[in-house]
Amino acid sequence: MTLDEQDIRKGTKFIVGKWRPDFVVSLFSNDLAHIPAAEFKSEDGRDLTALVFEFFEDGRMTAENTAEGRREEGSWEQTGLSQYRWSVPDLLKVPEGDFKKSVETLTVQEGRLVFSLGFLAIAMEKTEEGVFTEPPDIGDMEPDEGDPIGIVGKYEPVKAMSVVGDKFGLFSREEVEAEVKKRMSTGELDGDAAADMLAAFEQKIEFTQDRRVLMWAPLPKGVTQEQIEAALEAGQIKAVKDGLFCAGEMEWKTVDGKCYYNTNEHRELFGEEQSPWDELKPDEEGRIPFASGMMLLKKL
Repeated sequence: MTLDEQDIRKGTKFIVGKWRPDFVVSLFSNDLAHIPAAEFKSEDGRDLTALVFEFFEDGRMTAENTAEGRREEGSWEQTGLSQYRWSVPDLLKVPEGDFKKSVETLTVQEGRLVFSLGFLAIAMEKTEEGVFTEPPDIGDMEPDEGDPIGIVGKYEPVKAMSVVGDKFGLFSREEVEAEVKKRMSTGELDGDAAADMLAAFEQKIEFTQDRRVLMWAPLPKGVTQEQIEAALEAGQIKAVKDGLFCAGEMEWKTVDGKCYYNTNEHRELFGEEQSPWDELKPDEEGRIPFASGMMLLKKL
């Protein structure tokens, strides 16, 4: 399978550090009991806890036998969402084949790294975190000059997320208008609810030369000039023009030839804060997914 940057980052952060055998499972046992590594001894009385494996973020690793004072170097790579391949040539001198392949395959199971040694499955626990360098966020990187995708200009939603029939997805204004008309005819929608369904199509999005993203929406019906001026003075709206008011402002920038904008959203994934910056990537027709995929923009 193909791993993206997020998969590799997560996989690297997980494995980097020191690992030591925790327990052993014999595939010949009836109950597959977990035998503590300290109790699984060789004929000379040594146990598996003498083994320490350390993985580094650059793909290097070491294997150490603390009982013998022996330390070997090797390498590792991520091969799947929960799988790795490690290799320590001077530690395991056996012919190529299924046995070696099983030993050199690490699988993540319940937070442990597991590999097979013949009929034994050896599960390792992480005993010490390693050094993991977080990649810089787009917001922390210096912007490039220029506008590589020609983002500067005004846009309108050509599609927006809505419910049409029994489907939830991106629909054109014509499709949503037809749905609104149908529901109003049956009394399912009133005028306010119908306006809410079409509100997304009334917006205009402007990418300015000075790297701002301005969100424009129609002024509410009946609003007075005094109310507009009060809202401007209070900072509730940014600007007013052509019957529209600026409802919000964001930032866009170009980094390494790609264009991004700051959604200003606070995001977390499994308790880890995620970047608020999303890429602005036109499709084959030049339309740009926006607002976490809730809109598809077309340049005016």
